Amino acid sequence: MSLVFVTCSPKLKSNVVTKLEPLAKTALIVVLELADNQDIDGQLIGEVSAKDNGFSVNCGYYQNVENLKNIARASGANLVKITQLKEPSKWSSCFRLWGKIYKVDNLKQYETKIEWSESRRLTWDDFKGEPDTEAFPNTLAITNSGFGIESSFNPFKASEIIVHNTFNTFKSWGLPKHRNDYVLRHEQIHFDITEIFTRKLRKTLADNSITSKDIDRARALFDATFLEYQLFQERYDADTQKGEKKDTQEKWEAIVEIELAKYDAYKS
Repeated sequence: MSLVFVTCSPKLKSNVVTKLEPLAKTALIVVLELADNQDIDGQLIGEVSAKDNGFSVNCGYYQNVENLKNIARASGANLVKITQLKEPSKWSSCFRLWGKIYKVDNLKQYETKIEWSESRRLTWDDFKGEPDTEAFPNTLAITNSGFGIESSFNPFKASEIIVHNTFNTFKSWGLPKHRNDYVLRHEQIHFDITEIFTRKLRKTLADNSITSKDIDRARALFDATFLEYQLFQERYDADTQKGEKKDTQEKWEAIVEIELAKYDAYKS
């Protein structure tokens, strides 16, 4: 079965060889990027692509990955493997992606990045990196997370700037003998702080009506927000002594909860 989705955005196509029941719109979909060579133990469902539609907008890398994830859900697949990628050029403002979609059983074992979600808290299984005690002495755990911006450029029409954040599983780690609930709570707050500043940047871009035609202004606002974010993360670790001061840790958890609620309208 072949399906073609044509809009004013990119042209999306799927060639489904195994038809399954669609997944829920909130179902987790894991994406393996082009350079990710993990062996996939699962059922091949079909092939997908997101390409330029002539005058496409909203077709940056992150945006087209989201498009492929939506096709996978609709096809009953839960993993997307990118097999080919073409970056924007003078012939196209889009990231063009091709991939294969699979249905796998142990989905989380393939995750390299996790998007922040209020319905999903981190577990120690998400910390897949090897501890680096030489570079980080006297450190119990490291959370590697951050946020970025992306847009596609069309000279005829402004497109949306996307702000997204991720937790990097293979760059995050915890010392085996300190993998307890308390240390995990401290690390979760680091990821929550990343989400706060992701939302703050979305609000700033919206308040200033920033689109892809204002990319220089967008980058300047990103830089200012990212600096504020780094200082906030450093203050969190300093005030809590990296989680050792339990009373201060509890105060910070309350602060972060309030800040997340303050920017709730910008969580997506």
